[in-house]
Amino acid sequence: MARDIRINYLYGNQTTWERFDLTCKQLGWANKSLMQHCIHAFFEEHQAFYSDAALKDAIARAMGEADYYRTLRDATEEDLSRYAQGRPGFGVTPLDKIPFIESEQNTRRRYNVITLGNYTYVLLRVARIVDTGPMLQLVSRIFQQHFETCWTVKYQPQIERDQTCTFR
Repeated sequence: MARDIRINYLYGNQTTWERFDLTCKQLGWANKSLMQHCIHAFFEEHQAFYSDAALKDAIARAMGEADYYRTLRDATEEDLSRYAQGRPGFGVTPLDKIPFIESEQNTRRRYNVITLGNYTYVLLRVARIVDTGPMLQLVSRIFQQHFETCWTVKYQPQIERDQTCTFR
C-alpha cells in the first residue's frame, strides 16, 4: 500500500533547483516522480543505516521490531513507547554533511504530496526520528543530497550526450 506525505514546500539551493529543473525538462522526469525517486534512491543506498537505527530505537523504547514497524507505518511517532533508558546514539548519519536549508523565498518552492511505498515510508519516519528536525527539512536535505551526489554521475552525462548527439 502506498502512503502519502504532505509537504507544502521544499527547500533547495539555487544549484539544486537548476539541476532539478534541467533534469525534468531534458530527461522527461515529472516533478513528483523525480522527488519520489530522490527519496527511494536515498533509502536504497542507506537502508542498512536506517534499519539499524530503527532496531536501536525500538530496543531503547522496549518495543518489539514488528510493533515498532507497525506503529510507524499505521500510527504516529507520538504513539511509540517512551524511551525506557534514554534515546540511543545513532552515530554519524548519511545527512550530517547536509546543513539545514534556509527558508528564504529563493530556496522555497510549493509542493504537494509525496507518495511512497510502506517500507520506504517507514524508513523515512525512522530518518525523521534520527534527524530530530521537521519532516520538511529532512525531505529537503535528502533532495539536496541526491543532486549533490548524483548529478555528475546520473543526470549530467545523459544531458551532455543529448546536447552533443553522442552515445558516450
